[in-house]
Amino acid sequence: MASENSGVKQKIGSLIDNVRYYWNDPPKGKYMNFKEIAAYAVGGIGSYFIISMGMALLVSTTNMIVGGAIGIAPMDMYVLYLIATLANIPLTAIRANKVDNTRGKGGKYRPYLISMGIPSAIIAIVYVWFPYNALYSIFTQPMLGKDGGYIAKCVVVLLLNLGLQYYFNFFNDAYTNLIHVLSPNTQERTDVLAIKSVVYSLAPSIMNIVLPIIAQVAANNNLYDIKVYRISYPIFAIIGMLLTVVVYANTKEKIVQAKTHTIQISFIDSFKAVAKNKYFWIIALAGWIGFLESAYGNILTWSFNYGHTCNGAQFAIIQTLIGNASLWGMLLAPICIRKWGKKNVLVGVNLGNVVCILAMIIDMRNIWWLFICVYFNWLVGAFEQITTPAIQADIRDYQQYRSGERIDGMFATVLTIGNLVTLLTSSVLPMVYEKYGVYEGNGYASSFDILDVNTGDPNLLYKLMTVLIIMAAVGAFLNTVPYFFYDFNEKKQKSVIRVLKIRSLFEDYGNNALDNHKIVEAIDLVEKSRKMAAETPKTVTKEMYKNISDKKQRKAAKKEYKEALNFNEEIEISKFVCAELDKFKSENYIYQVKVYSEILENGLAGIVNANEADLRREIALAKAMPKNTQDEKEHRSFCIELAKKKLSAKKAFDKNYHSLDEFVEPDMAELTEIFDREDELDAQIFELNTKKTQLRKSGDNESGAKINSLLKNITAKRRELQKAEKAKMDEFAKFNRAAKPYIDARKLLLQQENYSHFEEIAALYDEAKEKADAEDKEKQIVADLKRREQQEELEARKAAKAARKANKKK
Repeated sequence: MASENSGVKQKIGSLIDNVRYYWNDPPKGKYMNFKEIAAYAVGGIGSYFIISMGMALLVSTTNMIVGGAIGIAPMDMYVLYLIATLANIPLTAIRANKVDNTRGKGGKYRPYLISMGIPSAIIAIVYVWFPYNALYSIFTQPMLGKDGGYIAKCVVVLLLNLGLQYYFNFFNDAYTNLIHVLSPNTQERTDVLAIKSVVYSLAPSIMNIVLPIIAQVAANNNLYDIKVYRISYPIFAIIGMLLTVVVYANTKEKIVQAKTHTIQISFIDSFKAVAKNKYFWIIALAGWIGFLESAYGNILTWSFNYGHTCNGAQFAIIQTLIGNASLWGMLLAPICIRKWGKKNVLVGVNLGNVVCILAMIIDMRNIWWLFICVYFNWLVGAFEQITTPAIQADIRDYQQYRSGERIDGMFATVLTIGNLVTLLTSSVLPMVYEKYGVYEGNGYASSFDILDVNTGDPNLLYKLMTVLIIMAAVGAFLNTVPYFFYDFNEKKQKSVIRVLKIRSLFEDYGNNALDNHKIVEAIDLVEKSRKMAAETPKTVTKEMYKNISDKKQRKAAKKEYKEALNFNEEIEISKFVCAELDKFKSENYIYQVKVYSEILENGLAGIVNANEADLRREIALAKAMPKNTQDEKEHRSFCIELAKKKLSAKKAFDKNYHSLDEFVEPDMAELTEIFDREDELDAQIFELNTKKTQLRKSGDNESGAKINSLLKNITAKRRELQKAEKAKMDEFAKFNRAAKPYIDARKLLLQQENYSHFEEIAALYDEAKEKADAEDKEKQIVADLKRREQQEELEARKAAKAARKANKKK
């Protein structure tokens, strides 16, 4: 026992040492240090207070705060949901364009944690504190066949929802998608997602404990009394924003692309690029056809609220324990993903959901049985909280590999447009509710009160629950089907990331922006790939270890088996990398170089002088090309895509320009200067706000007033600068659309030129290696010195603590 305790103590000590050692610098091969992981996870508690409030308030056909607490009937909620969803399409497009063309020190997502989080929190508080009942006194005349006050209430809810659709959805995307750009390592992303999910789950767990207790104390166990949310939401909002600042201040976005790369992608181009991503459609389709799965979502709460199967304190325990189920799912997810891969885990947990949902029918009147079913449903469902974001991040890596641009925001836009499908499917639940008597004007104060077993129809609750359980099980099964077609596995993701590293190396070489570490990493990668691509795969079967009875021999054989699998995987990845390096020797790329050389030689005049009728004939001829072999398919696809680009470019020129003299490429230096000035102003604003906080604490109001004046002036300058930035970005977008074939030609030919200089880059290796090692050694010396100082400080504290204990004993 003593040795076991010693072993545990040693492991804990080792973990603490690792955390301290890698607090500011990530371990080798990783991208995130422990400080960043801790900030993302702990700060996530605050972010998820805001996210949980926003999700609870967004209008949907199953929203019980809007339906039960505020009192909007199910079919009217559907109408509001319909309007809000349609309005969200252009709002999502605006968000996407902002994210995909963001260029600044803050990154793609981090700046919006603050600028979108604060309005989201304010809207949530206004949502629950608005005096809805007063509207009945103001609007006394009937409207649209209903009470004027009720219609006014619907309008207020709609307006608040439109605010949430923009600000809250932007904030939610910013925090949720931040992991996509914190590390390009798919397993590291998965591990951090698990840590984050375990920690941030404290937020909904706390809310699940607090809300039923408040309901018991202040609302007679009525969880749908608006007083419950008026008491709790302001507190959650304040804590939420304070912790979200921690995420913003301590994380850094890291994307694999050349440091000299400037994002220049129009809305239309990014939309088309995402629309061609087959993996995106697989994931999106899973959500659309699995819409019924959420039908069971309110059953446990209905059992408490309308079935009166337990009291508020007991329900708080149930909610807490259910949150604990998610904890185990989140902890198990990375382990299972390592063993079986994301796709297999997703398929497995979705089938598990089907079983857990159907099991509810066995004893619906017993809330503890429902709790057991929901517990295991949440346990397997928690896997998706890790796997889905991890897959979404992988899909964006694939998108960057295919299009050459890191596109993030546009995924949400295409998904939102596709969500028009859900406008039809979401009407199913309200129609089911109405069929079972849950509708406005059914004779009850709230339309859902008819479900109450004491004051409503005593049998209706369980009839409706049976229907919803069956619907949810069908939805969970349908949600599984598309994943059988998903094949972008971990091996392919690793291959793509290595190719992106190669491309960024050559792009930075062309722009004279290489650094020593990047040269060493890329050359090592290329040399290893060349060597491994020539290796012969090993024969691997589980029989290598299955029939061995001796434990030590079996363990050694299993290790050999795993090493052989990794060896074979490395061969395939290396072949993928070599194919990228040698792509300009292939017939397809030789043809592309020839065609693009002609386009570049013709210049912008080639676009201006093109004839639309000729371009349409070119598209028709391209579509008529043979497609029997893989090479023929690739050749045909390129010709079709290029012909379409030419036609789109011609149309864009005719729309936006009048002559070749006007058709001039904007100056990137001017835009870069605007970006740099904006960064300077942002830094000044941050510094002044810090000083303002310090002065407020010291009580120096006079100096604080001067700082407020300075802040006002700098903020005004920043607004003017942002107007100039938008105008210049619009100028680029207009030119890029009209000059798309010319720009693509220049980009490919420049890449070919850069790739031809590999030997020159390789010649820099020895010098770069020496300098990189010297930089690392110097960094290590500083880190060791800091670590020694920390150790000495720790020992001094321990000694002081021991001395105090000794003095007390005396």
